[in-house]
Amino acid sequence: MRDLELKNILKIGAKEFLVSTISMHVRHSFFDGDNAKIVYETMVFEIVDGDVAYHKTIFNERYNMKEEAIAEHGAILKNPEAFFIV
Repeated sequence: MRDLELKNILKIGAKEFLVSTISMHVRHSFFDGDNAKIVYETMVFEIVDGDVAYHKTIFNERYNMKEEAIAEHGAILKNPEAFFIV
């Protein structure tokens, strides 16, 4: 179960984007403690003809702190041009 899962549709002109921020477990078995470590990731994908273009990431960032991930998710929604080119 994820402790963070934010998903928003962002409209800029005629284009639509999915802004997704989730928590994820690190699974690199060669590092001690990785199974218990959680990182947070924000990704932005374009929505083309009603389908999310998951194969073409427009923005991707990982965070160590939940609060940082939530803050940047909100910042992208308020000012997307500061994070990616439309």
